[in-house]
Order: sequence, then C-alpha cells, then structure tokens
Amino acid sequence: MSAIPATQPLLPPQLTLAMAAASIAAYAAYEGKPVSAPSDYRLVARWSGWDGDPLGGSEELFGLLFRSTATAGTYLFAFRGTDSDLDIYEDLDFSTTAFVPSAGTVTPVPQVSAGFYGIYNGRGGAMRASMRAQLFALLEHFAPTRVYVTGHSLGGALSQLFSLDLALSRPGLPSRNINFCSPMVGDASWEQAYAAHIAAADSTRCYNYWDYAPSLPPSMFGYASVGQAFRTAYDVNGAWFPHLLPRHSIANMQVVLQHALWQTPQAWSGTFADQTDPQRLMRSQIPPTTPHPAWADMALTARAAEQALGFPEGAAASPAAATP
Repeated sequence: MSAIPATQPLLPPQLTLAMAAASIAAYAAYEGKPVSAPSDYRLVARWSGWDGDPLGGSEELFGLLFRSTATAGTYLFAFRGTDSDLDIYEDLDFSTTAFVPSAGTVTPVPQVSAGFYGIYNGRGGAMRASMRAQLFALLEHFAPTRVYVTGHSLGGALSQLFSLDLALSRPGLPSRNINFCSPMVGDASWEQAYAAHIAAADSTRCYNYWDYAPSLPPSMFGYASVGQAFRTAYDVNGAWFPHLLPRHSIANMQVVLQHALWQTPQAWSGTFADQTDPQRLMRSQIPPTTPHPAWADMALTARAAEQALGFPEGAAASPAAATP
C-alpha cells in the first residue's frame, strides 16, 4: 500500500482535531466524567435526546455546545454516539421515514433511518423538547455567525441530520460538518438532498477502512454515504480476527489523525497503544485505494452460515477479515 485514495480531501488539522476532541468530550459528559473542551473553545451548553427501547426508553445527554474563544460568533456542536457498545446497531430501526426540515421544504423528501430520526426528532417521558427543538433553541439563544458540527458513530449520524436541517432551515448560516466513523443515514433520496444543499467541501466523514460501522446498514436497505470521504486504516497489530471496538474507537482515530493531518499527504504509518486496551498495540497504515469493503454484508453472510451449521442465535458473527 503506497498511495492514499485519489479523491482524499485535504483536512484542516486544527479544526479536525478540535472536532475529534469535542466528540470525545461528549462521551465524557455522558459518562459523568470531567469534560475537556477543545483548544480555543469553552463549553457553554448541553442538550438531550430520547433513547427509546422496547421497555420505554429514557432521556439522555446527547451533545455539547462549545463557543470559540478565538473567533467571535463561532460555535461547535458535538453529538455523542456509541463508542463502547456496537450492539446498539443490531436493534436500531433502519426502516426509513421522511425527513422533514424545521423550516423550508426539500424535494424529493429524503428518506432516513427511523431509528436515527426518532432520536433527533422524538420526545418521550418528561422531556420538555425534542433534541431538534433544543438545538434550534440554542441557535436562537447564542445567534452564531458560523457553526461547526461533529459527532462519532451514532453521533456522526445525528450530526448529519442536523447539518441538512441547518442547510434547509438556516441557509444563510455558514456551517461545516466533520464526523467520525458514522453509519449511513438514509437512502438515495437522502444522498440527493444532502448533495443539493451542502457543498462537498462542507461535509467530511472520517473513517477507518477496517471499521464495521461505516458499512451499516447492510446493502439490502439501499442506504448511501454522503459528503467527502477521508480514509484512515488502523487495526490491532498482528490480529488474527476482527477487533471491532479498537477499529471503531474515536480515541484511536484521534491518535491517527494527530499524526496524519500534519503530513503531506495526510496519512501515517506507525504503531501506538490501543486507547481501548493499552495492553494491545495498534498499527496505522497508508489507507488502501480499493473500495471500502461491505463489512456489514459479510457479517450477514457469516451469521447465515453459522446458523446453517447449527450455531445458536446470537453467536458472534464478524466480518471475516484479518489485518494485512
């Protein structure tokens, strides 16, 4: 592997690393840990969302708002995702529902994941306002002149819903989205609407070639990725089987980006301690130029084969891939 993908965009290092730090801070806030704001930013607000489940669900912290201390009027919205439990995607509703913007209209009507949209637009229990309503209330209160939007995993999906909502409802407000390891959000109609209203340079999805989540949901759902793609490639060094969480970790992504973004081209080959388990060693490589594998489809095939052989339902089924 000697070259990065020809279409790899050039990312601004300081902004991208601030986005990654903000995504990590959103996890810390959710877990009740001390929050470290990105460099040159200060935490000013939080918002919640409704996390529904078969037993009813609950209101949970889903994001943080940071104000720039270096540039007046600049705010960073960071959505919390799922960093330590990829099982959430097994139960998420990938059937589609219509995306309706807070203001304005869009044609054709984008069809997006009912699960993601339910978190973004839903309200339950004693919640006073949906996540979407809280976000637009924050826009009214702080009146930003520029907005950055980010998130990791599930948070990356939610950040894309908010970015399109911003583009349609606040078309005069400059915004940029850089998200990490996000699953796909909607089908071809979503892809069309996103591309029509958000310039490619204003939305970038950073992902790990070996990560399972960006290939979700499986191709049978007809989903499509949006925005520019910035590819990295890191995995457990010498792994004989897939290690899903290290591949998906935002902390591991942050380490790779800290090295790669200052290089020309923006890629890094080296080793580092696994941020999910320091006893393991990770290896970052120059990303392959081949198309991103359909890991989710491979997992379905593996699961079907296991069931045909009589393995119990729920037996571990992972994409059959080894580190090169």
